[in-house]
Amino acid sequence: MITGLFTDFLVISVTLSLVIIGLITLTPLLRKHYSAKLSYWIWLILTLRLLLPFNFSFTNPPVAIQLPEGQAIATVFQSSVSQNLQADTPVISQPVQTGDVSHIPSIINILAYIWVTGAVLFIGYHLLSYFFFRKQVLRWSSPLQREDMFAKLKQVAKEMHVTTAIPVLISSKVPNPMLMGFYKPTLFLPHDQYSDEELEFILKHELVHYKRHDIIYKLLLLIVQALHWFNPLVWFMAREAVREIEIYCDDTVVRKQNAAYRKKYCAAILSVMQSNATRHVALSTNFAGGKHSMKQRFGSILNMKEKRNGVGAFLAVLMVVGVTAVLAACTNLTGQSTDTAALKPGTIYSYSSSGEQVVVHDAGNAYSMDEDGNVSVSYRKGEIQAQTPLKLDTTGTEMGMGRADTGFYISEDKTAIVYGFADGKESPLHVLISDDMGKSWNNYNIAGAKGYDAKFIGFTDKQNGWIVSGGSAGVGRSLNYVYQTSDGGKTWTELGNPNDLYAESLAGAGFSNKDIGFLGFRYYEDNGPVIYWTKDKGQSWEKLVVSLPETFNEYQKTPLSPIFNGKEGLYPILLSKEGNTVGTIYLSSKDNGLKWTYDPAYDQMGDSK
Repeated sequence: MITGLFTDFLVISVTLSLVIIGLITLTPLLRKHYSAKLSYWIWLILTLRLLLPFNFSFTNPPVAIQLPEGQAIATVFQSSVSQNLQADTPVISQPVQTGDVSHIPSIINILAYIWVTGAVLFIGYHLLSYFFFRKQVLRWSSPLQREDMFAKLKQVAKEMHVTTAIPVLISSKVPNPMLMGFYKPTLFLPHDQYSDEELEFILKHELVHYKRHDIIYKLLLLIVQALHWFNPLVWFMAREAVREIEIYCDDTVVRKQNAAYRKKYCAAILSVMQSNATRHVALSTNFAGGKHSMKQRFGSILNMKEKRNGVGAFLAVLMVVGVTAVLAACTNLTGQSTDTAALKPGTIYSYSSSGEQVVVHDAGNAYSMDEDGNVSVSYRKGEIQAQTPLKLDTTGTEMGMGRADTGFYISEDKTAIVYGFADGKESPLHVLISDDMGKSWNNYNIAGAKGYDAKFIGFTDKQNGWIVSGGSAGVGRSLNYVYQTSDGGKTWTELGNPNDLYAESLAGAGFSNKDIGFLGFRYYEDNGPVIYWTKDKGQSWEKLVVSLPETFNEYQKTPLSPIFNGKEGLYPILLSKEGNTVGTIYLSSKDNGLKWTYDPAYDQMGDSK
C-alpha cells in the first residue's frame, strides 16, 4: 500500500511539475494583466490535485518506465516448457518445511519508506513548532481592554458582513497582527497602541483572511509540502501561493479605493514592520511580511490599473491540469506491484485427462501439503517459504476440501487459493488471498456460490481476478460456475456460464483480461479439444474452433489452463492415447486469445508420436 501511494504521488508530482514550471515562467505576465484572484485560485487547484493520491490508468499505457525487474514473454514461456510442461507430473511432491518469510525489499520499496519518513518528519516538525508557538503566545496573552478598539472591530465586521464574534488577544510574543486557529480562529495583536486608521487596516486585512478560510489553505499547502518534500518545485509553488494569498487579500482591502487610501494602507504595513521583527509562522496569516514579498505587495497595492479577472486563463489552466492527469494515466511504472500493472507470472494449475492436478506453468512458486493437510507455499524456487492458514482433508471424507478440489494461483504479487464445499445456500466458497508472498492472509467468503469439485482461480492484475468452480450433476455431467472480482478478491460477482451449451468436467480455465475467458473440458464424446470461450464477460459463450494438423487426429486432446503474459498467450493441449499420456502441444495467441494458431515450437512429445 505504501509503495502504491508513493508511486501515485511520484507520478503526480513529476507531471504537475511541468505545470508549475510553466506558471512560474508566466507569473510576471499574469501579475501585469490579471488580478491576484487568478493566481490565488490557480495555486489552490494545483494544491488540491497534488493532495489527491489517485491516477486513473489505461490497461496498456503508451509510456512505461521500466524498473529492473520482469521477464520477456518468450523467457516466461520457454521456462515453462523446459521445466514443467510434462503435464502428467503431479504438483505435490515432498512437503516444504515452513518458516519465517524473508523479504528482500526492492529499490522502489526502500524509496517509499524514505518518502513516508520524510513526510512524517516534515509535518511533525511544523505542527510541533506551531503548537509550541501558539502555547507560548497564549501563555503571555491578555484580553483586549480598550473599548474604542472593540467598537472599531464591530464596525469593520459589520461592513464586511462577518457575523461571528472573533476573539482578540494582546500578546507580546506575536511579531505582528495575525490570525491563528483552524476551528475557531483568534486574532492576536502585539500591542494595543494602534491609531484608529492603522487598526481599521489591520482588521480589514485579517477579516478578509478569515472569510476566505486562508488558514485552511495554508494547512493544505503544508500537507502538500510534506507529501512532495522531495520536489523543490512544489516548495517554490507553496511559497508563491502564500505570497498570492497576501496579495489577493491586499487587493480586496484596497479595491475601488483612491491612491491616498492605498498609500496610507502601505504606511500602516510599514509601521508594523518597523515596530517588530517579522517572523514567518506556519498556519497563520500575517499583516506584514518579508522585504521581498512586501516589495511585490506594495507594487500591487499602489497599481491603480484595472486588471482582468482571467476567467479564460483559469479555464485554460484547468484544462492543462486535466491533460497532466491523462499524462499520468499514460505513464506506468513497470516492474512493481501497482494495482493495475500486470502481475509477475504465477504458477498455474490444471487437471490431466485422468483428473490429477498438474502444473501447467511453473513460475518458481509452488505449494505443498504435509501429512496432516497443512498447506504451505514457496516462492523463488524455495527461497521464500510461508505457511497458509489452510488445512485440507487427507482422508477423502470431507467433500470440497481435498487437494483435487482446491484451486491455486501463486505469484509473487498475488497468491490466491479457492476451496470449500459450496452448495449455493448455507455453505459458501472460500478464497484465501495474500499480496505479500504469504506474510499475511485474508479469507473472503462468496455467499451463494456453487462448486465442490474442480476449482480454478487466477488474476490478470492485482485487482481483477476470476474463479471457475464445478460440481458433478450426475453421470457424465458437471455444472460449472464463473465468478469475477475487481477489488483484489474482497467481493465476487457471478458471471454467465456455458452450462446450457456444454456441461462436462473441467480440465482447465483461464482469463486473459476481465472480458475474455476460456473453459477447457476433458474429452468425452470425441477426441476434442473442447474449449468454450467468452469475449463479453460471460454474457455469451461459444465453442472455440481449433485447427490442428491431421497427425494429431488419433489422440485424445485435453485442453489445460491457458497461460497469459500481457496480450500473448499459450494454450497447452494434453495428448493421450489408450489411457497413456503422449505429450503436450500448444496453441499461441498475440491478441488476448481472440485468435489461436498451432505453434509447433513449443511441442513436448514423447516417442509414441
